[in-house]
Amino acid sequence: MMFIELFVPRGSLAPERIRHMAERLGDVEALSEGEEMHDGWRRVMESLIQVVVHEPLMWAVDRRALDPGAAPRYVVRFHVPAPWRKAMSPNLIAYATKVISEVEADPERPYRDPVVQVQVVGVTEGGLGLYGEPVDSERLVEIIGEPYRQDLAEGRAVRDPLCGVIVPLNDSTVTLEWEGTLHGFCCSGCREEFLRKKDKEAVRA
Repeated sequence: MMFIELFVPRGSLAPERIRHMAERLGDVEALSEGEEMHDGWRRVMESLIQVVVHEPLMWAVDRRALDPGAAPRYVVRFHVPAPWRKAMSPNLIAYATKVISEVEADPERPYRDPVVQVQVVGVTEGGLGLYGEPVDSERLVEIIGEPYRQDLAEGRAVRDPLCGVIVPLNDSTVTLEWEGTLHGFCCSGCREEFLRKKDKEAVRA
């Protein structure tokens, strides 16, 4: 689940550019760094991602109101489950900045000047509601993995040992054999974190 807010000064950008940014910010494939997805998983993810655009009447920087004709500023705010915030932040910040650079007359401006601020906000456990009730990160993982539940029961999928997501086993699956057990991961980041944890455990032992 992800709630994404895009703030741009009113009148600073043409509607088609704002729409381009909103659609790109909510692109599931791009947010997952191009990792192959099962159609069912993609549909669930797309239904859980919402993008809202704000055009505030007033926007001030350094105690001065921005001129609508000046080069725009941007704020992008991602709301994600708190346990996922730290791991997701680097990719979300990089992706949002890239999306904004695509609509800028000078694509290097977001990397040169402090005109893009990206905030990744962790929603506390129990602070997210779906289906009329609080949903924690564990329940959210179950909802995301629902399209693979039959595959898991029939041995065509495994559960990511790090994040708990059900992962289908195919040629593109990120896997690792550890102490005689084949593990599948939702992404290479989870595999790397799994290995880091195992290395720490070995040092302590």
